[in-house]
Amino acid sequence: MLHRWPDDEQNLVLPSGFDEIVRVVDLYAADRQSGIPRLRRSANRRLPALLFSRSPEEPNTPSSGDAPPVGTSDPSALVRAYRKRLVRPGPREAGHLTSLVPHALVDEARLACEPVPDDGSAAEDPHLVLLDKVARQLHATMPDGAGALRLGEFDVCLSVLRCQLPTEPADERTAVRNLLYGKHAWAFGLGAEVTRLGEDLGPKKAAALLRAAAVPVALLWRRWYGLRLDRGPRRRWVAGMLGETGRSFLGAAVALREAHLRARAVATGEARHPAAGAAAARDAAAVRQILLTALVRDLAKASRPPFWSRRRPRRPWSFVVLLPDVGAEGTPSRKFLDTFAAVAEDNPACPLLVLGAATADIPPYVVPHAQQQGVPDPAREIAALYASGAAGRPEQTVHAFALSSTPDGGSAADRLAVRPTVRVAGGRHQGWPRPLAAVTALLLAAGVGWYTLLPTAPPASGDDGKAAAPVASCQRVRTGEIVGLTDGNDGCDLAHGLYASQLRALEHTVGEQNAQVDLSKPYRTLVFFAPLSVGSQSRRTVPTGLQILRGALLAQKEVNSLNLKHQVQVRLLVANAGEYFHYGSLHGLNTKNLSRTDVSRMIADRVARDHIAAVFGLTQSRPESLQAAIELGTRGIPVLGTGVTGQPMVEDSPVSYFQLSPPDERMAQILASFASRSPRLHALTKPAPGRPAPTAIIVFDPDDTYFSADLKEKFSSDYAADGSVRLVPYRESDGGSQTPAVAANVCTLVRQTNGFVLYTGRSSVMHDLFYYLQADKNCRTRGGRVAVLAESPAPDLVLHPELMPQNYDSLTLFYSQFSLPDPGGPFTRGFRKGFGVATDSDAAAGYDALKILFGIMTEISGTDPDFRPGSVVTFLQSPGVKDYVGESGIMTLGNGDKYPRDKEVHIREITSAGATVTDLTCGAVSASADAVTRWGPSGRFPCPPESEPGLGSSS
Repeated sequence: MLHRWPDDEQNLVLPSGFDEIVRVVDLYAADRQSGIPRLRRSANRRLPALLFSRSPEEPNTPSSGDAPPVGTSDPSALVRAYRKRLVRPGPREAGHLTSLVPHALVDEARLACEPVPDDGSAAEDPHLVLLDKVARQLHATMPDGAGALRLGEFDVCLSVLRCQLPTEPADERTAVRNLLYGKHAWAFGLGAEVTRLGEDLGPKKAAALLRAAAVPVALLWRRWYGLRLDRGPRRRWVAGMLGETGRSFLGAAVALREAHLRARAVATGEARHPAAGAAAARDAAAVRQILLTALVRDLAKASRPPFWSRRRPRRPWSFVVLLPDVGAEGTPSRKFLDTFAAVAEDNPACPLLVLGAATADIPPYVVPHAQQQGVPDPAREIAALYASGAAGRPEQTVHAFALSSTPDGGSAADRLAVRPTVRVAGGRHQGWPRPLAAVTALLLAAGVGWYTLLPTAPPASGDDGKAAAPVASCQRVRTGEIVGLTDGNDGCDLAHGLYASQLRALEHTVGEQNAQVDLSKPYRTLVFFAPLSVGSQSRRTVPTGLQILRGALLAQKEVNSLNLKHQVQVRLLVANAGEYFHYGSLHGLNTKNLSRTDVSRMIADRVARDHIAAVFGLTQSRPESLQAAIELGTRGIPVLGTGVTGQPMVEDSPVSYFQLSPPDERMAQILASFASRSPRLHALTKPAPGRPAPTAIIVFDPDDTYFSADLKEKFSSDYAADGSVRLVPYRESDGGSQTPAVAANVCTLVRQTNGFVLYTGRSSVMHDLFYYLQADKNCRTRGGRVAVLAESPAPDLVLHPELMPQNYDSLTLFYSQFSLPDPGGPFTRGFRKGFGVATDSDAAAGYDALKILFGIMTEISGTDPDFRPGSVVTFLQSPGVKDYVGESGIMTLGNGDKYPRDKEVHIREITSAGATVTDLTCGAVSASADAVTRWGPSGRFPCPPESEPGLGSSS
């Protein structure tokens, strides 16, 4: 019976903390990806193997060579005893054991008792016998209702190693193919059966015709099987592991068999060449690795049947292998563990869970985990290792843990088999909805396809027939990115590229906060629309949109916690336009998007379904983002831009577009005033001959007409009266190949003019230029450091100013910022508490954008509870937003202005100590005072006056 233990196991003493270890192993034995959401599970997961050993105070093998001392734990017996948790009694009337998870126990004593062949030939390689027995045990212990375990690749490789070919075959490849065909396909069955049928029917015309038709079919079947076996993609990896060229599996099979025969010849003493031993060891290791790789690949395939299969939900478990006797080098269990350590590194999809007990020294490749003072068991470390493996983060393949020498309060090993905690998938009827759903989906698809082929009637009078069908909410594009919309709960993961983990965490927060919105009460949805990912090969810096999204999430949490009379709850959708805003719009100004993907269209198609009231974000001034604003504007959807400064964005945009940042014309005035008068910048430069201000070396992108080239033109015009200008083109799209030449050109001009660098390029490629400027030791001015003034700095340098002196100590960075959130204020404290990062003006802009839109919606809902996006556009145009006190300044918006006039602007400096100081402040900073009109020491310098309304007009 299950709970009947032999005397030696009954007397075992559990080490302290072993119960906790068993619970962790139970969890991942029952579900190899425990804790991972169902929609994010993947086949590419690998759990590390665990090797238990005695406490350092006890030897791994007792000195007597017999049983361990009384009162001490025996890792080998504990690993053997764990098998009892993997089975349970079957039905009472059946009287048999039922397996909970497929498992195999390697018993070296039984391996040693394998019979010698009667024909006098050498015994088979013990490792092949071990692997064969492991595979057969896994096959035999498949749980009820989980189906049979098919080991196609393993059986083929094992057949190759065990096959007996003719003494001198004319073609070994053909001989191997015929052998495999006879063993794993129909042994010419169709032709033989038809021949037999013809003999039974006698010399009849019908029988002759049947034979004439069927025999060619049998021959074609044999030919097809041979080609599929030899050239099919399933077994090409064998040739790669053997170092063979070509795609032929049969050729690799012949080489595999020869390697096995060479190794066996040395093992049996038939080969006596001095160098044969080393070569045979390599051959034997290669054979073991190929055979175990075949088994792992079969198990990986078996663990994830097709998604429509009824068996998929029944196979969440791991395939457990127990090695209670991992002894010295050369023993079968040790060779198995050695092979597993080598194979698992190259096979991320490995569903094996290996537990072993060391009876000799720990192998050198094993990662030891020493027992720490005050921590009685390593269960927490094991849980962390398993969680890391289940999440797809690479870990070392084998880890060793020394069991505590302290008994667990006298508890008996019988507790391992009592109250088993391995919880497996439900009953045998659980998986039937999958194939039923698949068949239903196929029938529906066929019906829809048939319906679409039917001739349709012309549209009725007045119907233009152009109503568009809804588009998918997200889709993968050629760069590898996933663009579209998500609410955080729809299974649409937009995260991709270098910063996927950051966006994925924010998507999780979006889902949590949206789930708390009561949809039975008045609510509206706002869409944050920006480039939030980079392509698979891109090394661009983190998108600024992530900080803006964090600020918006904090604002959503705050406004939804209010209890107003006309409360409008806010849902948030996140829309990813892809790198460079490439897929944010289609046609028109967007001439680069040649696909059919249009995220603006996706947003517009969900206005009614999701009660969308407005879109905010964009974050980049590009033709693609302006086209998105135009597309949304034609559908009556307002767009509130954040972090957008390009002049065309306010001059050429529709009446439904507004933004929270000043345009390039205003920024050029501020930058020119600072460059002309700043004592701190002048300390690092020298005035140009005949000019009061230093030379500006403008680094710009001539192809970026909406931002970089536009800012260059306006700055040059404003700066011409005080200093000269030198231009250096630096294209965002050149892939970095021209960056060294650009940096060399900049350094040459710096040495010649003792001027400063005005960086008007994109923040995403600032690091590339800084790297090469730092590397040029001749790139210095009279102040010893090069001054760089930037309108759009790299976000990580703003959040972590200490990186500037650490990585670029030859440069001093001055940069513009639209606000300075109070370091001790509630916004900064809440932001840091919620996201664990510092605030900046981008975060403040996202926070203010959502709160401004919330205030507008709340005011409109008092008189029009069923308002639509057009009502928000009308409100922004008139009466607009008056003196809004936000974290990014005091703002007045609308009534003819698309952006806040007298917008707060700062220029900050990162010092050589990694601190930041504010050198310039202009604009409306405080609600209780007029706009700041002077800057510098004691207010020596006037802020440049803003131009009269006109460019900001909505006309």
